[in-house]
Amino acid sequence: MKKNITRITVGKSLPLFLFFILCILIIIGFNFRTLVMASMEERVLSIADMAKAGLTAHMKAGLMDKRAYFIHEITNAPHIKSIKIIRSDAVCKQFGTQCFVGEQRADDFLNNILTLKKPYYEMSEWSEKATMRAIVPYIASSKGNLNCLQCHHISENAALGAIDIELDVTEYRNRAWNYLLILFGVVAFFSILIAINTSRIIEQFVRKPLLNLILLAKTVFFHTETKESIQYECEEFNEVALQFIQFGKELKEREIRMDKATLKFQSLNSEIDTTLQETLFAMGEAEETRSKETRHHTRRVVEYSRLLGKLVGMNEHDLDILVSAAPLHDIGKIGIPDSILLKAGVLDDKERTIIKTHTLLGYNILKHSERDVLQSAATIAYEHHEQWDGLGYPRGLKGEEIHIFGRIVAIADVFDALGTVRVYKEAWSLEKVREYLQEESGKSFDPHLIDLMLLHYSEFEILYEKYYINLK
Repeated sequence: MKKNITRITVGKSLPLFLFFILCILIIIGFNFRTLVMASMEERVLSIADMAKAGLTAHMKAGLMDKRAYFIHEITNAPHIKSIKIIRSDAVCKQFGTQCFVGEQRADDFLNNILTLKKPYYEMSEWSEKATMRAIVPYIASSKGNLNCLQCHHISENAALGAIDIELDVTEYRNRAWNYLLILFGVVAFFSILIAINTSRIIEQFVRKPLLNLILLAKTVFFHTETKESIQYECEEFNEVALQFIQFGKELKEREIRMDKATLKFQSLNSEIDTTLQETLFAMGEAEETRSKETRHHTRRVVEYSRLLGKLVGMNEHDLDILVSAAPLHDIGKIGIPDSILLKAGVLDDKERTIIKTHTLLGYNILKHSERDVLQSAATIAYEHHEQWDGLGYPRGLKGEEIHIFGRIVAIADVFDALGTVRVYKEAWSLEKVREYLQEESGKSFDPHLIDLMLLHYSEFEILYEKYYINLK
């Protein structure tokens, strides 16, 4: 199923957008966690400084036996799980290895921290109760009001010990996660809004204008009414729409010019065709006059052929070709000597042989043209004396080997020759002609054409009356 441009655009950009949002959320989450950690570290350092100050005060006041009470009180403060005082090896060497309550000697792990002289933090946040352990070294210094070197035999900046504090940070952890989830929710909400807004923008400013442009293009192409005041909020679409409208105007102007040229060409072509038809008809009548055929023989052959062509179901184009070419069926007779062509009596065998050559002469005269009309005229001249049974001339063609034009003109020519007066005979009655045509059906003539002609014989009688009896 095809998707529209909105779905495609959102679908293609959404994974990248989600990946971008995920990266942003991870960065924000990491930074937020770092901020929370820094806040808790600062709190631990504050507690460590307070503990260190209290221990120092007890030491200066000579109240070392009260230190355990002090440490116990601090431990009871909110979120503090435990506080231990770590004594360095140097302090133990000076004051002995005996430790007060809440104190312990540094082991290897703690000694490494004391050596580094930097606070150590350890977070356990994934269990049900989140805790944070901080080991904060305190460093001997001779500066300020508290001169550690007065009491401790230790070098400047050496680690005296450390405060080992463990805090319950479950509340901080939960609060941080809640804030982070709220932040994620806000980002997700705005991401959805951005996606919806992007989809709406594409729909309003891309997809709908494109559909309107397609409709405009169809309007321009089919020359229906065009609204030239079409406006889009996007400048590019406005430019395309204006180009479509301009193209429509140019296309319409060109089509008007083309229609005029086509009409002019059609008129010229029609004039040429009419001139050609009149020329061919005039040539047929000229040949008719020379051979002293019955007056209007050419016209009658054309009309009989037209009627027979219609009866057989011939299309308009072929019928026009037949009507235009039929007048030249005997054009070859211009090559027959007058002594034979105009002879009143019966021709001898030699004369009949010569007069039969008019079919070939007519064909040779017309065959060189590339026009359909003259090519058809050549075929008619060549084949209108062929017979259905193959006993005709000049080639002895049989049945449908004879072109349909030749078969039609053959019937029309004989029908007129028998029904009109010639120098060598009187006119036959139309009833006698009818009997002759029926007898020659399947012999001299196409039986199907004869059946059609006899079925509509009255129509041929009307043409005979019009073009022979009335024009005598």
